[in-house]
Amino acid sequence: MSENITSIILIKSIKDIEEKELNHAFKAQDITLSQAKTLSVLSKHPERQATLKYLEKELDLAQSVTAGIIVRLEQKKYVESFGDSTDKRIKIVRITTLGEQIYQASQKILSELENKVLSNLTDDEKRQFKDLLIKVRNTLLTKA
Repeated sequence: MSENITSIILIKSIKDIEEKELNHAFKAQDITLSQAKTLSVLSKHPERQATLKYLEKELDLAQSVTAGIIVRLEQKKYVESFGDSTDKRIKIVRITTLGEQIYQASQKILSELENKVLSNLTDDEKRQFKDLLIKVRNTLLTKA
């Protein structure tokens, strides 16, 4: 049976399993995978802040979904938002010190999970696997 399964189905299956595991692991940090991704984008962005529009694009989510994530992160004090000083229509979101701590904890969880998932691969296989995943992703991005 496993010989008949397509690569696309395997990728989808792995994605679903890992998303479930990540959400379970992030539950202890009181965040979801989407919230962790948002904190990651903010943490890596200059001045640890970005516009809501930028976050929508980076996360590839609708405005309403992104706004909901930001509201929940604000309630937890992981981010703060404010209007741009030159244009109040532009909403800026900034990660807080507490949000940065949660982001760092989420990175540790990601690292541990990746080590677990790839534990049966040699170092060469890990590099090759990552290179192939990047190649497939880039192919899909150019076709989108």
